[in-house]
Amino acid sequence: MSVALLGLIAFQFYWITEVMNVNNERFNQSVQNALNEVASKMALQNDYNFLQNDVNSIMPFPQAQLESIRDTLRNINNAPQMGQGGSMQPPIEFMESVINFSVDERTRQISLNIDFGAFARHMQALGPVDQQNQQLMIERQMNQRMQSLKNSWANHLMGSDNLFERVNLSQLDEVLDSELKNRGVALPYNYGIYQKKTDKFPFKNIDKEEDTEGLRSSDLEAKLFPMDIIEKDFYITIDFPNKRNYIFKQALMPLSASGLLMLIVIGCFGYAVKVILQQKRISDIKNDFINNMTHEFKTPIATVSLATEALQDHDIRKNDGIVDRYVGVIRDENKRLGLQVEKVLQIASLDKKDFKLKIEQTEIHDIIQKALVNARLSVEKRQGSISSQLLANQTMVEGDKVHLTNIVNNLLDNAIKYSSDAPEINIRTENISTGIIIKVSDKGIGMAKEAIEKIFDKFYRVSTGNVHDVKGFGLGLSYVKKVVDMHEGDISVKSELGKGSTFKIYLPFTHG
Repeated sequence: MSVALLGLIAFQFYWITEVMNVNNERFNQSVQNALNEVASKMALQNDYNFLQNDVNSIMPFPQAQLESIRDTLRNINNAPQMGQGGSMQPPIEFMESVINFSVDERTRQISLNIDFGAFARHMQALGPVDQQNQQLMIERQMNQRMQSLKNSWANHLMGSDNLFERVNLSQLDEVLDSELKNRGVALPYNYGIYQKKTDKFPFKNIDKEEDTEGLRSSDLEAKLFPMDIIEKDFYITIDFPNKRNYIFKQALMPLSASGLLMLIVIGCFGYAVKVILQQKRISDIKNDFINNMTHEFKTPIATVSLATEALQDHDIRKNDGIVDRYVGVIRDENKRLGLQVEKVLQIASLDKKDFKLKIEQTEIHDIIQKALVNARLSVEKRQGSISSQLLANQTMVEGDKVHLTNIVNNLLDNAIKYSSDAPEINIRTENISTGIIIKVSDKGIGMAKEAIEKIFDKFYRVSTGNVHDVKGFGLGLSYVKKVVDMHEGDISVKSELGKGSTFKIYLPFTHG
């Protein structure tokens, strides 16, 4: 059972760890996808800016300049033709076939396309001298333009080392925030652009300088401009200071369910162990009780048996003195057996809750004095002493006289039994405002703290097992406790091992 519980607890911890790991991986994947998308968009924006600024295939103009651009294009298309001799411009039809202008009203962009092949075909229609000069000039201009385009594209494909020429930081911030929110990540974060080789941050967006270390050690990063022919050492990296709490909150529901299940299982296991230990203790007490009861009953039965056999002898029956003595032994042992059985029956009746007290006005000092007469004989046989300090002025209480007599006799009997040498016993009474206090003290063997906690349990004995140096069933103090409780009183004990014990009983003046 213990192995199964430990296995279940280990599995629960494994499952909790796996839930946390899965949530962490899912979070990291979402962030990584966002960073990759940001890097991709920034690279596309860089290409767009290059095409717009260097190639001029797409040239944005403010709205205010569109009218002037249209006028310029209209003037070019409507220019007058020059006569032959090489000084005249080509006709408008030729211009329209060579140069194509278009304006996008929505995006405020113009597009310019030039057909250089048309120039060559048109030059054949010109004179030999003009044709040769014009062709050389056009070829030279085309070569210069193509070389410029080649250089520009080469530089762009190689990639610039100037980060701030290629990245718009405000746009980077907007794109990153948007991509994270699109993936359900709404946590405060720090981010920056990191150069691993130099261990520097050309740019970082952090709240505190100590957050830099979190960025440096973060595994969440994406390479900027991955299409550059010569790789650049620019990485966009991000760190979430509250990531652990966020992951924990995401897993709070399954973790709570798992924790509750674990507590229930542990509680059930603990309860089962407690019940098993209680049953074992009850079994030990039962065996102890049976052993003690066998011993207590065996002695008087054996004595009666011997006395009966003796009385069967004809010579003994002729001696009246001997017969009377044996008859007295049989009577005493029979009385002893009856008292033992009565104790067991009393406890049984108390357990069944059908026990009723016969409440009447009872004089406590009379009960004590009568109990002292019987106890003093036992004490004197062992060369001990018993004293009393009956200091209470108001001694009448409402209670059951028989059972109050029994509890005083039980306490005195225990004090005698648990005194190893000559008993020294004292009984004392005193009044408080609501009742009377009875204290029974001895200088006997005393009790350990563990025994004090169990002393009023049924069948419990300080000396257990088959050691019969102290007679009894372990029912006396349990009986005393229940009778005192039924009188709405209280009983307590103070004891020190090897120095003796003091039992204190409080009984109220009135009952109910």
